[in-house]
Parts: sequence; structure tokens; C-alpha cells
Amino acid sequence: MKKAPVFIYDEMTDRLFISTKKERDKMYGSVRVLNLTLDFTTDDRIVNIELREASEYLESLGINPNILKNLTDAKIVVQQHRDGYLIYFILKAGKHIERIPYNIITEKKIPATSV
Repeated sequence: MKKAPVFIYDEMTDRLFISTKKERDKMYGSVRVLNLTLDFTTDDRIVNIELREASEYLESLGINPNILKNLTDAKIVVQQHRDGYLIYFILKAGKHIERIPYNIITEKKIPATSV
């Protein structure tokens, strides 16, 4: 059974946190890239992601950041893309859905997974 993502937006700190960590998951470590933190399990899956300065990031893409205050669902999808990875934040507020891209350029492979 797949666990539904847990998500929290803290307006005071402007941080969006999304987690699909299960009780049996063993944490291996974290990677911080600019304003993004990714937590990995021992089997190389991304189970937690935190986006700091979330509203500023959305505004920089021309997206209304008010969606963060009214979230009803949030998840991420990670895809290998050219010389790095493309992370999509899928944010839902009622019927309004935004697909927010976040590009990470890397020379070393990191696990690609969906959260």
C-alpha cells in the first residue's frame, strides 16, 4: 500500500515540506542544493523534500504563491533530464493545480524516484 504524501507549508518561515517516508524506511542522508533539501533512504529513494523561500521561488516563475496557503495536496516527481534532474512539485489547492519545475544540474547520478 502506497502512503499518501504528507505536506506542510509554514508561512512564517516560507518553507514547503513534502514527505512520503514510511515507518520502515531507513534514512541514509540528505543533500542540500541551493534552497532545496532532499532526504534519501538506504535504498536510494527520495522520501522528504523541503523547499525554503517557497513563495519567492513561485513568484520568480510567475506563479501566484497564494496556492501555498490553500494546499489540499502536494507531491513531487523526480526525472532524469539531460545533465541533471528535473523535480516537479505538483501543488493542488481545491481544483487549482500547479506543476512547479526545479532543475538540478549534476555530474553524479542521484536516485530518480517519485514521492
